[in-house]
Amino acid sequence: MNQQQLINHLPYLMALDNSKDLESIGYYLSEHLKVAGGYWTINAIGCLNKIDQISEEKKQQLSQWLKQCQNEDGGFGGNTNHDSHITNTHYAILLSFLLGCELNYEEAAKYIASRQRKDGSFEGDKWGEVDARFSYCGLSSLTLLNKRDLIDIKKAANYIKKCRNFDGSFGGIPDAESHGAYVFCCVGTLYLCEDLSFNIDELAMWIHERQTSKGGLNGRPEKLADVCYSWWMYSALCLLKREQWINQQALENYILECQDSDGGIADRPNNQPDVFHTFFGLAALSLLNGDKYQLNPIDPAFALPKSILINIPAVNRFIQS
Repeated sequence: MNQQQLINHLPYLMALDNSKDLESIGYYLSEHLKVAGGYWTINAIGCLNKIDQISEEKKQQLSQWLKQCQNEDGGFGGNTNHDSHITNTHYAILLSFLLGCELNYEEAAKYIASRQRKDGSFEGDKWGEVDARFSYCGLSSLTLLNKRDLIDIKKAANYIKKCRNFDGSFGGIPDAESHGAYVFCCVGTLYLCEDLSFNIDELAMWIHERQTSKGGLNGRPEKLADVCYSWWMYSALCLLKREQWINQQALENYILECQDSDGGIADRPNNQPDVFHTFFGLAALSLLNGDKYQLNPIDPAFALPKSILINIPAVNRFIQS
């Protein structure tokens, strides 16, 4: 749609709770994403400064459900009765701060720390897959919980530097193709490791080259733009203090173009909206021009509202002004 103003996305987000079709194939295909979906939805509502629109009863229901997603090993699954994974454990911790509920953080921290390997990398679960996403989940979670002493920070940073490529960007593992989503994960990890000792301008130029003629960012060369990269890469530019290296107004306009007239944001203009792109679109707008749209700014390192982070002493030194 040709849209240059932020429409009201709250009804769309609040309506996501109304689906009762538990027999649909869509429900089963997304069953493992419930904790992540809760984070995207509640965080988007928080970005709109509308958390108070969620009733205390609903918050209590969500909090009780979230606690039931924690397993005996201390980690969280993507839903009840799902195996633990570091990404879902990270989402659960983020969601708990949004809901204002207490989880068994001690056991969750132990689970996350147990996922670090001798070379500093992190595996996602007991099956051993290694990926830079998991490094970010580990560093973010343990920083929020003030449990950084449980892992080797220096080794974590050194592993991520091995994921850097000849083009200046980052892949998911060493020698893997550079990708926009891994820019966020790797820069976020190194930022939280307090070690940004790499060629920042080279990476900023790679991100600059990801901006398409339509204003949006793509994740790799020759790919279409996608709203989610507005967050993954613009947040990294914010952490690196290189925001001006792209056309910010063009990116802002692209996100607005991806809005649906009935609410929600899609990956591209005229596509079906979903909660994933709605959150990341709003989060990017909060960094680009949050005051204009009366958005609660989302922190580029933790992907949580700054209004929540300022009450967590362990993260104060990482919050950008």
